[in-house]
Amino acid sequence: MCTSLAKSLKSRFLQLKSPEDFNKCLSLYHEALNSRTSPPRSRIQAAHRAATLLYAARMFPESSSILGDAVNLIPHVDLRFLTRDDQQHILSQISGLASDAASMALQAGREAYHGLKLLELGRGIIMSFSIDARSEPYHLKTDHPLVFDQFNSLRVEIDSEMDGTNCASDETPEQRQSRAISRRYEAVNEMEQILKHIRSLPGYDGFLLPPPRDALMKMATNGPIVVFNSTIYRSDAIIVTTSAISSLELPKLSYEDTVSRMNQLASFGGVSFLKRRQDTKGMIDLLRWLWKAAVGPVFDHLEGSGAIISDGVHENNLKRIWWIGVGQLSMAPFHAAGDHSPGSIHNTISRAISTYIPTIKALSYARQKQLQLFEECDASFSAGRSKKAKILKQRNPRLLLVPMPETPGATKLPGVNKEVLYILDSSAQTLIETTLLSCPTPAEVLERIKYNEIVHFACHGVSCLNPSDSHLVLFNQDSISAGKLMARDISNLVTQNAQIAYLSACSSARNPSAKLADEVIHLASAFQLAGFSHTFANMWETDDQASSEVTRDFYNLLLQDG
Repeated sequence: MCTSLAKSLKSRFLQLKSPEDFNKCLSLYHEALNSRTSPPRSRIQAAHRAATLLYAARMFPESSSILGDAVNLIPHVDLRFLTRDDQQHILSQISGLASDAASMALQAGREAYHGLKLLELGRGIIMSFSIDARSEPYHLKTDHPLVFDQFNSLRVEIDSEMDGTNCASDETPEQRQSRAISRRYEAVNEMEQILKHIRSLPGYDGFLLPPPRDALMKMATNGPIVVFNSTIYRSDAIIVTTSAISSLELPKLSYEDTVSRMNQLASFGGVSFLKRRQDTKGMIDLLRWLWKAAVGPVFDHLEGSGAIISDGVHENNLKRIWWIGVGQLSMAPFHAAGDHSPGSIHNTISRAISTYIPTIKALSYARQKQLQLFEECDASFSAGRSKKAKILKQRNPRLLLVPMPETPGATKLPGVNKEVLYILDSSAQTLIETTLLSCPTPAEVLERIKYNEIVHFACHGVSCLNPSDSHLVLFNQDSISAGKLMARDISNLVTQNAQIAYLSACSSARNPSAKLADEVIHLASAFQLAGFSHTFANMWETDDQASSEVTRDFYNLLLQDG
């Protein structure tokens, strides 16, 4: 009710500019946000609208505060027991909230750490659920089942519409409504108490809270983490090193240019010579723009702060950088940004080794497992992780090859056979046990993946508008028609010894859904969730011959000491 009336007043204010309409509209949005009897989703939407109004009035601190409140409501939205499609639908309704909140925090003069907290809390929600369910610190259901049941029951109740159907026969509609509202207040108060109790339990002090500053900085031990965020309000890079969390405003990275350039990138691809020639010219221009507007200034900042030592470009002494693109920038090729003319060093490839991560939380999850094929774990790993690693030492590492040189209804991939031969040749002199599937089906592959340290797919990949439907194209059970190994099915796997997933397939790290860009759902992230901490994938269409050559070089380097 409050939100509907506020929307009407907002429309009138935008036309007549009446201060009375502005104040009344803002008051109604605040009332909707603070309505503890309303589902979190409704409160979030009211806050987002109020923040837009406050920004238009140049009330940046107030806008930042209300957006922060909205992001902090996201963990209370009941999503865990919904289907994947229902989860995606709900999250698409609050798309862009975290990135707007981070931008507004910086616009209001708040520190970079605050903006980063909001991005970590409000992005990758579905992935976060899976990580929480599989990570050691969050086994609340196992460690404290009665507490979990109470917490979960309250979360479901609070996120549901108030139930006025169950009533005593002598109740009037007004009495029924009053009782439902009273119970909702009780449930909210009970939730606050149960959260306080959970956070007092050993190992659960950060339950449903963003990570502390020192934990985020510790994640930059192996190289800086750079988060690019571009909204209608402003564009920034938030940079995490072991000594600081800082922000760098990027005035040349306008939101309009970002949307236009990422749409251009999404349009690349085609079979005609003319189209490929046009795309090549477009890509060269796009990469130069990305360097000038975003990546170049970040390198200047890192070198100026001493986070990266600039003593000339030495390809054998490059530092790793972890890239995170927010929203539309989740598909930006930061690793390839720059001028690649002969002799040029104004590009990422000359300056750093690039790795993409969905969120810092996902990086922390991946680091729970060390890349371990032939050697003992080092002393830095906990006893629990070492025990898991020793399972691997009880037998030789296993590699699963899933090639599709010919696919029903699709073009042939002659380079696939070359890939297979390269891998077999590289692994022949090692202890690796290789399994080659001749007619792979989704069901067979899903079962076999569980028992292999390395899985290699050489096949067609398809990215879908519903990113959970993105898939690798295999055979159906009849071995005649095409079958789909979907991202949603891969992400549900739980593996013990998984190490490396190599996806030699087009667009296997691409999410074409703008509304779900921050959920970072694609084939690569699905394998990461399945336990493959090191996943190699393609952000766009690939060349068959080039793919086989990259595969050859990768496995030669990986297994040369095996």
